[in-house]
Amino acid sequence: MYELKEQYLTGMETIDDQHRKIFQLADQVYELLKDENMLYKDGELLKIVQELQDYTKYHFTEEEIYMEKIGYSRLEEQKIQHEKFIEELDKLNQAVQQISLRNQDQVIFKLLDYLTYWLKVHIEKFDMLIKKEI
Repeated sequence: MYELKEQYLTGMETIDDQHRKIFQLADQVYELLKDENMLYKDGELLKIVQELQDYTKYHFTEEEIYMEKIGYSRLEEQKIQHEKFIEELDKLNQAVQQISLRNQDQVIFKLLDYLTYWLKVHIEKFDMLIKKEI
């Protein structure tokens, strides 16, 4: 379900490859939600969320270095957006750590909603502006 479609390609190969990885992680969350054979999803979900945290921090660092290198005029705005994402992901990670069988699907839905919003809005509204300054 989650894949880097044409509309999300920035034309910057490294950034697109990193976005592709984030889409893959989001898809892992989605597949976990659909998996009716797995009763307790907390351990797997925690691994995915931690990988997502680590990878997005790496991606944001790389993206910010690139933006600084090209003299991107909206670098500070991007940094603020990145910090907000990290903060929200930290909150979601805390929710995952307190997950129970009763609320695990709700937590997964909340994570997917946020990832869907972030990937769509952030890439279309913010990252696409980078290529206009290249």
